Amino acid sequence: MKRKISKYGVIAIVIYMCVFCILSCLVYYMDKKYDVSRMGTEDVKKFGISFMTMNNPFFAVISDSIKAAVEANGDVVIVRDPALDSEKQDRQIRDMLDEGIDVLFVNPVDFEAVMPAIKEAKSKGVIVISVDSEIYDEDLADCVVVSDNYLAGKQCAEYLMTQKDSAEILVLEHNKTKSAIDRVNGFMDALDGHDEYTIVGVENAEGQLEISMPIIRDVLEDGKEFDTVFAINDLSALGALAAIKDHGRIDSIDVLGVDGAPEAKAMIKEGLMMATTAQYPTQIGDYAVEQAYKVLRNEPYDKKILVNVELVSKDNVDEFGTGSWQ
Repeated sequence: MKRKISKYGVIAIVIYMCVFCILSCLVYYMDKKYDVSRMGTEDVKKFGISFMTMNNPFFAVISDSIKAAVEANGDVVIVRDPALDSEKQDRQIRDMLDEGIDVLFVNPVDFEAVMPAIKEAKSKGVIVISVDSEIYDEDLADCVVVSDNYLAGKQCAEYLMTQKDSAEILVLEHNKTKSAIDRVNGFMDALDGHDEYTIVGVENAEGQLEISMPIIRDVLEDGKEFDTVFAINDLSALGALAAIKDHGRIDSIDVLGVDGAPEAKAMIKEGLMMATTAQYPTQIGDYAVEQAYKVLRNEPYDKKILVNVELVSKDNVDEFGTGSWQ
């Protein structure tokens, strides 16, 4: 005998099928990482981030600042890490262009080598925001948001001259980035005309702890005389500091850097590092996002923003604190 389904049973089945369909759609869209709250809209923008490396906490802070602001607006962020490989950065930028990004935040591994990818981005109508360091042809960037890098180097040199009557200085540079070049130029220009402060060598540490440490170790083992290190960022300064400490020279060699990283400020407080020039990575990220949206909305925007820097030394390190970035 066939069993009849009551009208309540039919209603239950219909409800079950509707719920099943709704849940299936939700699972599908969640699995595809779509934002259901934005489903059906056509105004979601894609923002790409390509910084020279993400192993530097400074870039992580800027990236987090950008992501927070963009995602709060309901838009999407794609982050790629070229790990200091200019060819990899070129590929990753082109991949993001294929994914349809509307805005590219870029900090170049090599400010000249990145240009072909930048030109392709511009040919596709993508907004380019140069972050923390300029690209070779600044005119191709819709906006440049950087620290006052020349002033950062200048401040380090000026402070050094207040602390020592003379110095034999080893410089740790990064010769493929405009920001680092500007810092070295600011440092050397401030020393110009002061013959008692001598540059005894320049080494390319690429702003990396794991590169600067063996460089300083080798220079010390070779017997080269120097009593001061100027590093273009705190990461390479901390590598230099570690090598100097290993060789028992912590009391005779002073180290200066740029960034205002929490670890560097802690070293200054302990008397192990002379000074650093503080950058403001959260401000850099916020300004970059603000200008990007202005360009997207066809509103007036700033072509270049210089974010202020400030020297941190034993005299004011407590004002900055050592637990976080400023």
